[in-house]
Amino acid sequence: MSYEVLRQVVYIGRVPRPETLFRILGSMQFSSSQIQKICGMQYGDYLPIPPLPSAPAPASVSPPKETGGGEPPRAAEDDVSLRGDRGRPDAEVTSGFPEDPAEIIARLRHALPQLPVSGNEDFWEMAQTLSRIAEQKVRRATARLVEQPLLFAGEPEAVYQFLVRKNRIPPFMSRGEGLSLGFAEGIDYSDRFAGALLGAAVGDALGAATQGLTSRDVLELYGEVNSLPEPSPARGHGDGGPPSLLLAVAGTLVPDGVLDPARVAEALARSVRRDDAPGLAGFARNLLERGLPWHEAGEGQAEGAPAVHALPIALLRAGSFRRLKLEAGILAAITHPHPAAIAAAIAQACAVARVLHVPPGSLDVLSFPRAISLALAGMEPERGGKLRSARPPATVGRRLGADLPALLLRRAPIAEMQEGLGNGPAAHEVVSFAMGCFLRSPGDFSESVLPAVNQGGDARAVAAMTGALCGAYVGASGIPGRLLDRLPRRGVLAETAEALLALARRDVQGT
Repeated sequence: MSYEVLRQVVYIGRVPRPETLFRILGSMQFSSSQIQKICGMQYGDYLPIPPLPSAPAPASVSPPKETGGGEPPRAAEDDVSLRGDRGRPDAEVTSGFPEDPAEIIARLRHALPQLPVSGNEDFWEMAQTLSRIAEQKVRRATARLVEQPLLFAGEPEAVYQFLVRKNRIPPFMSRGEGLSLGFAEGIDYSDRFAGALLGAAVGDALGAATQGLTSRDVLELYGEVNSLPEPSPARGHGDGGPPSLLLAVAGTLVPDGVLDPARVAEALARSVRRDDAPGLAGFARNLLERGLPWHEAGEGQAEGAPAVHALPIALLRAGSFRRLKLEAGILAAITHPHPAAIAAAIAQACAVARVLHVPPGSLDVLSFPRAISLALAGMEPERGGKLRSARPPATVGRRLGADLPALLLRRAPIAEMQEGLGNGPAAHEVVSFAMGCFLRSPGDFSESVLPAVNQGGDARAVAAMTGALCGAYVGASGIPGRLLDRLPRRGVLAETAEALLALARRDVQGT
């Protein structure tokens, strides 16, 4: 209001009428008491807020026509009510802004025609600019609806080509080497599929207590976390809480074994919790609140969050490397269309699928991360800093292909591994540290997952990914019963694993 007073005094040479400024404040949904305090700085009295009419609002809004006196005429009853109420506080209006779009439009249509053009040229110029922006959004939304049939031809290849053409993702399918995946004899896949999902859920539940803490904080607060907390629906871990991201993704795949990005995006956005990664929270807001389509709602952050909920894709496509890489990358691009985030999701999915087919006791610890890194070659930017002496940027591929094997070779303790790899939310940290925790003790679930939990950092993601890898290797039968007893939705996870296994076998037989 002070700006409006200054503008009209300097450029127009007069002090604006109280009604003009009051109508501006009223259209901004200030309460009567607030308007009284604000206008009291400039005027001795104020103009009370007129009640909204019950008649339907006009179909369109346009600047009011100017009359000879420069101010729009007011109805006689308005003049009477305004004179009678001048100087007397009015009843409080509803606090806060309306949320219903129809109510917002109705209020604007009622308030805007009361603002004269003369003396408010800047305001009307802004309103016309906003109108043009709204028209552009409508045209873009119409264009999106037109291109939707081209986007969903029922094949992930069409979705991938669409995202590459829109420059949302790099052409990752043309880069990296392949992995050999195939169902083998003598392996209890029912036990291993269930172990992967249950292990990830156990890791997530354990890591919730140490999320965001340092290892010293964990030691001072808990000594050592080695068991699941009591289920608490208020924290989202009970049966009454929101579904986990893993179950959200798996639930969209189980009916027909098809990755529908729109369906997955909706399920993910409605399952995001307040303590999830910032990129996930931003994606949920973009999709649910701003109304962006799924291929524009993702946040381009290099977080490792997509690597956690890529597990259902790893199980569904456990027998087909190309489908696995393609769909894991698309799934990551829904929430995090960043090369590092996509590489992290593909790395974790490939690692889980690879472990599923390794016979017990035959895992080559040193060659395992190098093989995964080869599948990521060329996906991430490899350029270093401006100075020649600057170290090249950390990438998922470099951490898995060089840094992690070096630490495993000298059998570095967990504290040194955490210091060398990091355990924050960055994609290159969370994937490499989770794989390092698993490869230190691949045959012992507790020895793999609990160090990941007690090191803090992004403990939920690291422990969930470590639990998925170790559970896929030792199976559900290798997870200690004390860690499964308090696990919410244990039966649902086991049933989901069986359904994914049936679809995975059908997928292999169909090809």
